[in-house]
Amino acid sequence: MERIEKSKLGMARLWRDPYIKKLVLLLVAAIFVAIALLWIYGLYSTERLKQSWLDKESAMIGSIASTRPELANEWVRLLSDSGQPTVQELESGRKLLEEYGITSELEARWLPAIEHYRSHTLWTLISGTVLGFAILAYFLLRHARRQLFDIRNLAVALDDTVKHNQPMKFRIYGEGELGLLANGVQELSLRLKETIGQLNQDKDFMKETVADISHQLKTPLASLMIYIDLLREGNIDSQHSKEFLDTCKRELDRMEWLTLTLLKIARLEADALEMSLKSASLLATVTSAIETIQRLAAEKGITIEIEHSDESLSLYQDSHWLAEAIANVLKNAVEHSPEKSRITVTWERTPVFIRLRIIDRGFGIEEQHLPHIFKKFYRVSGGGHGVGLGLPLSKSIVERHGGMLTAAPNPKGGTIMTMTLPLNPLPIESPLTNL
Repeated sequence: MERIEKSKLGMARLWRDPYIKKLVLLLVAAIFVAIALLWIYGLYSTERLKQSWLDKESAMIGSIASTRPELANEWVRLLSDSGQPTVQELESGRKLLEEYGITSELEARWLPAIEHYRSHTLWTLISGTVLGFAILAYFLLRHARRQLFDIRNLAVALDDTVKHNQPMKFRIYGEGELGLLANGVQELSLRLKETIGQLNQDKDFMKETVADISHQLKTPLASLMIYIDLLREGNIDSQHSKEFLDTCKRELDRMEWLTLTLLKIARLEADALEMSLKSASLLATVTSAIETIQRLAAEKGITIEIEHSDESLSLYQDSHWLAEAIANVLKNAVEHSPEKSRITVTWERTPVFIRLRIIDRGFGIEEQHLPHIFKKFYRVSGGGHGVGLGLPLSKSIVERHGGMLTAAPNPKGGTIMTMTLPLNPLPIESPLTNL
């Protein structure tokens, strides 16, 4: 398909238009048909004029032969003579005709043979011309009707796309301008459908997100209001007051974490963050992530250890964001592991990727939940106290690194989270900044 460009509509491009080709061919065919018909009519008219002349001469010779046979023979000889008449003969004949009023100024209507030929020829040419133009107009209108039909279909398709979100149900193929227009309308209708579909998805996502946020904030806000009312009444001893304040602090911290995490996910999904990828030690990033959740693990007596991994391995990464992604996965593993258990972090290198695995010996994830655990606010029944945002955030960060995050059951019990990360940055990636 030829591209639509702002260029002069020259003859070469004009000739590539199938409608122009058909129009030119139609006109050329009409010209040749007209020439052929005129040629045929000329032959017919000449034959008819010859026959009329012969009839007239035959009548004259017959009339002369009845009275003067010798003059009739001379007349026939003169008619059959192919030579040119002399000037003297012409002058003599004209003078004789003038005596009877027959001159060059005599109107054709006084000559029956000429008048009959003229009137017959005139009406035949007029009728033929009108009929020819009528036939040509019919084919031109038929040709224009086809083009208008295609243009109307394009207009209807575009109207359906805009008003009813329905893409074109047909295509017009061709090298002409209408083909380019049809292709452009088809692409526009598909993009409008995709855009409207994406807007509807975003609208549904926004409704679900607002509903989830409202649900997540409703409980801690209600708790805070109750504790604040109790504290304002002043009928509580100092020990209970301290407990209430600690509870308020925990709820506020939880609300802050929820808000910041949602903000991070939204900015990642909207491509509002730029990653600064540079070669850095994977061990340092993993160690930083472990330190972040070490206190939470210690409260449950859980040990996090690095096992059988190449400590000198480096990859292109945004250390801040990748450490946060690993920390969120570790936090999820700690929350779903029993006390005094062990979590193992290990990685291996392939020619193109690095596979980092976080293995816990916790309660595991049932098969039906695996496709959904990376959805926002998705929680497995009885699976810890999280709100279902850590894993979606980790997944978004890993995908911005050009990798992917997957989950699988651990044959020995628990879950294996696998981060697959490219050794080198992908060309489409652009520099990540901190919040």
